[in-house]
Amino acid sequence: MAIRPKKSLLNPNLFRPSALKSVPRSREPIWLDKNENLDSILMNLNHSILLELPLDAIATYPEAGETYRKLADYVGVEPESLILTPGSDGAIRYAFEAFVEPGDYVIHTSPTFAMYSVYCQMFGANAITIEYTRKEEKPYLDLNQIKDHLKKYKPKLLCLPNPDSPTGTIIASGELSEILNLCEQTGTVLLLDEAYFPFYDWTGVPWIKRSSNLVVARTFAKAWGLAGLRVGYAVAAPNTIDLFHKIRPMYEVNTLAVEFLSRALDREINMKESVIRIKDGKRFFEDKMRSFGFGVLQTEGNFTHVDFGRFGKSVHSTLFNKVYYRQAFEQPCLKGYSRFSVAPISVMKQVVELIEETVKAERV
Repeated sequence: MAIRPKKSLLNPNLFRPSALKSVPRSREPIWLDKNENLDSILMNLNHSILLELPLDAIATYPEAGETYRKLADYVGVEPESLILTPGSDGAIRYAFEAFVEPGDYVIHTSPTFAMYSVYCQMFGANAITIEYTRKEEKPYLDLNQIKDHLKKYKPKLLCLPNPDSPTGTIIASGELSEILNLCEQTGTVLLLDEAYFPFYDWTGVPWIKRSSNLVVARTFAKAWGLAGLRVGYAVAAPNTIDLFHKIRPMYEVNTLAVEFLSRALDREINMKESVIRIKDGKRFFEDKMRSFGFGVLQTEGNFTHVDFGRFGKSVHSTLFNKVYYRQAFEQPCLKGYSRFSVAPISVMKQVVELIEETVKAERV
């Protein structure tokens, strides 16, 4: 008898890239295409933490209680309002698994984090996308459209990264509060993706005490510089977290992650200092780009957008194989812009020097 997979997995549009095609990363180029943390000071600290891990960390199953208590202190909630996940991606998936059944409506923005669309297809949801448009030469999200669609479709999930990626845009807290109130009326879970916290340091976490319709997803990949550890967490009312525990694997994350986080959380100040260094690098880079006459989009994540205008072809040629970045976007809201992850000044200065050489040569 032939196998009988879930119908949603037979969707020809559902495709995941194979890891078999990946190759070891070259250390020579400057990697500014994945919004990772390239702060060498934090890297060295994290490496020292790695060397502190006990010998049995790789041989034993995780005991996460202490890490949960430290994380609760950092986030400002009770441990019962937390669950560790495989990156913020894992928190997002738990929300889909817990609430979305085939045929349910899910609203998400576009363009946005790619996994929202993937999970909609994976779980057989009817995806309603709210498209960013271009207004005053920058991405614009019509919040009235979100509210109208909430009333019309009464979706199971509303997915709102804040800030969003790749746009780097935010929704003001007052507007988010109105949207959450509307979600409570429509029986919708607001999945607030705070992957870039604290690069953008406003948070909706305190609202979990007044609403069980809110789930906040976070990661240790960006500000903490732990993308390779693949660990994040969800914050929500205890009754919602209880649902997530029902669908998690035997252990939320591995022992290396648990032991590492327990030590990293004791060094919160080092993470915050790294964020400051990266923001300084971002400011330096953007100021230089403006001084060259290039357009720069204001963003709230650890990345920025630059419009090189007539210099685009020459700049891209100069940076080829020296700096990896998102060269162009197909979406009209970002058309003409290139995206660079940002890093401390010492890193961004190398990129500026390459671009500056090109600008000077073109203007001769």
